[in-house]
Amino acid sequence: MGRGEGSLKADDIDQLEEATAAVQAWKYALRFTEMAALKCVIELGVADEIESQGGAATLSHLSTALSCSLPSLHRIMRFLVHHRVFKARRAATQEATTYLQTALSRRLLRGGEKSMAALILFEATPTMLAPWHGLSAQ
Repeated sequence: MGRGEGSLKADDIDQLEEATAAVQAWKYALRFTEMAALKCVIELGVADEIESQGGAATLSHLSTALSCSLPSLHRIMRFLVHHRVFKARRAATQEATTYLQTALSRRLLRGGEKSMAALILFEATPTMLAPWHGLSAQ
């Protein structure tokens, strides 16, 4: 098969493997951000506030209700929407994005039968993370 028929040359395969390795390395290097973002929204009470509003709330409402910076909250929410923790909806008739609960975000409620908030907060403590930092110790 020729190049135009779907086969890859060795150089192309090497470049693809290198690119894939770089992406994986970045994912491992930045994986802590997921736990940090979850910890942040649990501590702020984002899921609780959205739930208190019937399962949907605008960013400006959340920022005011939680007394936090709107731009910072926007970045965290955008990150968590990307990771499917929350949903975002912007109706044609609305200027503001509305954030909605998901099955996953309901696990971040500080109370409730299925809440995992306490476990996530516990796992994010320095005490729980310290052993991982010592894995290479002899």
